[in-house]
Amino acid sequence: MSATTTDGSAKKSGKKGGRLLLFGAAALLLLGGGAGAAWVFVPGASESMRKIIVGEVAPAEQALAAASPANARPVFVELPEMTLTLPNAGRPRQLRLKLAMEVAADPSQPPPELMNPRVYDSLVLYLRTLRDGELEGALAMDRLRGDLHRRLDLLLGEGRVRDVLITGFVVA
Repeated sequence: MSATTTDGSAKKSGKKGGRLLLFGAAALLLLGGGAGAAWVFVPGASESMRKIIVGEVAPAEQALAAASPANARPVFVELPEMTLTLPNAGRPRQLRLKLAMEVAADPSQPPPELMNPRVYDSLVLYLRTLRDGELEGALAMDRLRGDLHRRLDLLLGEGRVRDVLITGFVVA
């Protein structure tokens, strides 16, 4: 009787091993097929992989490295604090906002166009259109930073402002 039990369990473990091997082979085939499809159909994937394997650096990356040396320090320009009233369905709320901008400029002095009243006015006009719900939630600050950055790019020109930092934010 014990020989039958041992023989039966050996057949079951053999079936499990075969299934495991089959699933492993199927997973490997899917991964290989996906990688091959990406190589053929994703624009620039084969060129990027070749550069990674060979160790080449793209000309655009070389130009970026030459334009921003490793020892260059970022230049930040702080705007005066903005205090304004937000429309909120008959219940006005106050917003106090303090911004700093990282700019592509000479570190010895901030660009004068950033301190222009037109920049401040444009930002205040945008902020006055915000509704109460747009300042709530986990991504509200990120959306606000992105919108302010786009406004500054439109106003000053693309690439003048690298980043917008919110250094103070109070809604009461």
